[in-house]
Amino acid sequence: MAVNSELSLRIANGQVVILDGGVSTELQRRGVPVDPVAWFGRANFEHADVVQALHEDYIRAGAQVIIANTHSTSRAALEPAGLGDKVADANRLAVAAALRARDAAATGPVAVAGSISSFIPAAMGSDDHTDLRGERAFGEQATILADSGVDLIALEMMDSTCYGMAAIEAASDTGLPVWLGMSPIRFPSGRLGMYSADAPCIVPTAESQDADSFEKLVEAYARSGARLDAVILMHVKLDVIRDALGIVRSYFPGLPLGIYAEVGEWQAPNWVFDEQVSPAAYLKEALGWAEAGVQLIGSCCGTGPDYIRALAEGLPDRPGGQA
Repeated sequence: MAVNSELSLRIANGQVVILDGGVSTELQRRGVPVDPVAWFGRANFEHADVVQALHEDYIRAGAQVIIANTHSTSRAALEPAGLGDKVADANRLAVAAALRARDAAATGPVAVAGSISSFIPAAMGSDDHTDLRGERAFGEQATILADSGVDLIALEMMDSTCYGMAAIEAASDTGLPVWLGMSPIRFPSGRLGMYSADAPCIVPTAESQDADSFEKLVEAYARSGARLDAVILMHVKLDVIRDALGIVRSYFPGLPLGIYAEVGEWQAPNWVFDEQVSPAAYLKEALGWAEAGVQLIGSCCGTGPDYIRALAEGLPDRPGGQA
């Protein structure tokens, strides 16, 4: 049975699927230099062996879905780093490393996801991304990923419909399953907002950010009628998940839901790791997500294979029902 068929069947049967953990931050932990512009998009050229080894470690830890190192290999990420002519190569090399890892380490079905994210270099102004976060740019990356052999497209940090709808359309055009990932944050008021305001596409401040923007964003995606195969809370703090999950479920009843949370903080250009949230502590949180009906569970920035091993060994095969 094809990998996608196996994955789809597992999800349709209501089973838990184990995702992988952080890729970029784990590359940093393993000594891969951080590119000050393209973050870890350059690693696919210069450290493909480390990228492959990391994927292998996640598979051996129990991951049933691994995400290729393409979070920061879009034209938006690579062109400002002087790698605009290497977009295709960066994505193909990333997928090739993931596929080699699957061949080397998998003893059962493992799906390879291609990441398409909203990442732009921190040095770029809010007005500089218009041509790099549109349907044409997303379509370029989606086509390359599909042609390179990924099994699904994971849209990550799609925190604004200004670019999110274009990304969904581009990913859907490949005919592959599409997972929509959003990253809500909690403001001092306690309400949930986004890293990026929905309209206009600007970096939010306490004054400019609509306190209800996360729910409004979820509602907009739900009302768009876009074909989605799962909705994911990712690159998100642990204390945000309970409230955010309730909102997502209310607008996407019946759709598979997923979570992969971060541990630590980003202080550009490096990730600051937080050892206080151990794999065991993360598993305790994840057990609550599974009890609430979440099927797709992994971890994000600041975590490594030991977190995924804890999930694979400690999570039930099936969610415990709705919260």
